[in-house]
Amino acid sequence: MLRIRSNCIKVLPTFRWILVPALLFLATALTAAQIETIGTQGSYPDIQVDKAGTLHLVYARSGKTYYRMLPAGGKAFTPEESTGVGASRDHQKQPDVAVDAKGGIHVLGNATYNTRSSSGWGSPMSAGVGRDHHMAVTSTGDIWIVYRGSQLSARRKAAGASSFDSPINIFTGGGTDHVYPDICAGTDGTAHVVFRMRYPSNYDCGYLRYDGQKWGSVEWACLNGGPKVEEGPHIALDRNNIPWVAIPEGNLRINHRTGGTWNHTIQTIGSAHTRSEPTIGVDRVGNMFVAVWGGEYHVYRASTKEWTKGKLPSTNTKPLGFVDVVATDEGAFMVYEQGSTVNKSTGAGAVDLVAVKVLPDGSVVPPGTGANKPLESDLSAISARTGGLVVYTMDAGAVNAREGYVLLTSFTGTSPGVQLKGNTLLPLNFDALTWAVFQWLHSPNFDRFTWYLDSAGKGRAVLRVDAGHLINLVGLKFYFAYLTLPEMDFASNAVSLLVEP
Repeated sequence: MLRIRSNCIKVLPTFRWILVPALLFLATALTAAQIETIGTQGSYPDIQVDKAGTLHLVYARSGKTYYRMLPAGGKAFTPEESTGVGASRDHQKQPDVAVDAKGGIHVLGNATYNTRSSSGWGSPMSAGVGRDHHMAVTSTGDIWIVYRGSQLSARRKAAGASSFDSPINIFTGGGTDHVYPDICAGTDGTAHVVFRMRYPSNYDCGYLRYDGQKWGSVEWACLNGGPKVEEGPHIALDRNNIPWVAIPEGNLRINHRTGGTWNHTIQTIGSAHTRSEPTIGVDRVGNMFVAVWGGEYHVYRASTKEWTKGKLPSTNTKPLGFVDVVATDEGAFMVYEQGSTVNKSTGAGAVDLVAVKVLPDGSVVPPGTGANKPLESDLSAISARTGGLVVYTMDAGAVNAREGYVLLTSFTGTSPGVQLKGNTLLPLNFDALTWAVFQWLHSPNFDRFTWYLDSAGKGRAVLRVDAGHLINLVGLKFYFAYLTLPEMDFASNAVSLLVEP
């Protein structure tokens, strides 16, 4: 629990029973309900979602990698930022983005690596990797890049290190260097790779697991002697760190690993040919989302055990290209190319990029639709004369389950706010009221202003305003937001309370 000594600040009596909120703060807003482009052009989009629910997007344009983000619960992306790294104009060295547990953003493009922290973009460095690379950051903060080598190579940048380790060959057998690897990281320090290989004479996809200390032996994850695996299998983990693989080989197929072995009763869910890049995501409920080049997508709904097939919408009837998928707590974000020049082999150049959310029932909605607001209140104003109760509802998502929190308040506004770990911003200005409330957290007037979120990452707090206590503050507005403890790596939106007569 966070405690402030009572002699740390002298509190004016007029601030005694102040607190209460209700409207939401979301930095940028898009009011249109229809699907729209994100307002920028590029190709080869790659996305990740951080612990707070913010969507991070990178994409290529004219040989450079650019970055934008969609704040948690928001409806519009922030302005474009140059990352300082390059990007291949074709399929070979497309952009990658990864987010670490502290909110740091890591970007790779054209074998150049850079990071974004609360102070902005750092200095780009050479990652020393070859083509067909993909990147992930483990829960312990290690950066792993896998790429075409001899046959499959990897480089690590250890947590806190200033440079990458020497390259290692993690698979040297097989009969092709067209490996097209994909990598993802678990919540347990592990990393998981899937790649394409002719071994011994049949094209299959291999799987390798890094256990936090070393890379294991190859496992054949896809066809085990069946038809030819085409370029571009992809991998994702479910909430139990079980890997799922999407396989292009004419048919679009999926498989998963349980009990240390692969289930070779492989499901066929659609069609996917060479370079279809069937990206995959699995949400915390067990729903699966797979999409391929051209915009076809498939959703497995865990509650009904049924697949739904659909086509992502074009906003202008132009064809769709590459699609990237990342699962949320429930549902998935998809970002895709849209334009007349989309091309599997040579790249799309500069075309429109579109972001959507796909729900477990297969419906496609704008990316901010259905997003739970991290903080809401049942009132936006309160009478100083009569007082009353204000109820705050918290929803930090299942990734913050059972974490502690503290609900804070301010009377000086939400901007510039307070920068926390990584890129987390608490939208409150600390002032005398903020520190005063620290001292009152255990008063019955501030019920559960500091407590623990439940197993779904949700909570409830109540502000009790006594009659007459705010009579000298009519016309003032107060703001509320919370952060999680002890890491302080998640902050909610702000809600406001107006004091009325």
